[in-house]
Amino acid sequence: MSQKSLESRAKPSSVRNKRPRKLEWYHLFLLKLVRSMIHLWTRTLRFQLSEKTQAIIASNQPPFVAVLWHNRLFVMPEFYRRYVRDRKLAAIVSASGAGAWLSGLLDLMGVKAIRGSRNRRGPQAYREMLLASKSGYDVGVTPDGSRGPMYEMKAGAASLALRTGSGIVLLSYNFSKSFRLKSWDRFYIPYPFSCIEVKMELIEKDDGIFRNGAEQVASELKLRLDAMTRDDDKEFQGVVV
Repeated sequence: MSQKSLESRAKPSSVRNKRPRKLEWYHLFLLKLVRSMIHLWTRTLRFQLSEKTQAIIASNQPPFVAVLWHNRLFVMPEFYRRYVRDRKLAAIVSASGAGAWLSGLLDLMGVKAIRGSRNRRGPQAYREMLLASKSGYDVGVTPDGSRGPMYEMKAGAASLALRTGSGIVLLSYNFSKSFRLKSWDRFYIPYPFSCIEVKMELIEKDDGIFRNGAEQVASELKLRLDAMTRDDDKEFQGVVV
């Protein structure tokens, strides 16, 4: 058993189950300003959707588990607002103090935030995600979040899909021009007026990979998501829709 696992088990349940931090009214005021800035920023962006992506959106799928890498989260709310506005989105957010800010921001942007992580409120967050899926929400999962390592596919997304009986949509945003933050995942923030290539792959619940265990499913999902993902800032050619 790893040292990290031992430390996690050694934590009292009162710490692991501690209520996530909530923001005060003045924090929410600041977040509203940030949301307005992000809205102005993201509405300048242009999205290029592959034919497969357009077909998945048009097919009106039942609620699914959307899996994407953590460093591509910035544009997800705007993408949903433009192209899948008739669907509801929930996303898991860390129960930490920093997660409180992100949770408040997502709520203001129409995304249901579920607070929890592997070491804090993990079981509760898992149950809330199952309930959200059953209530008609697509559930967004970043399998390398919230602290990495970058592009490591943890088994949580696969386990959630197996439990809910939902399909999985692998989702990748590839940026023509962007800033890269000096964070653990080198988070992407696209330049204003830049273009974003969107790729989706639907894995339906009758796909053969679901006959495997969560760890094997996670390995296969990583291979497929890596194949859809470009990790550089080079410009690309394509038709923008």
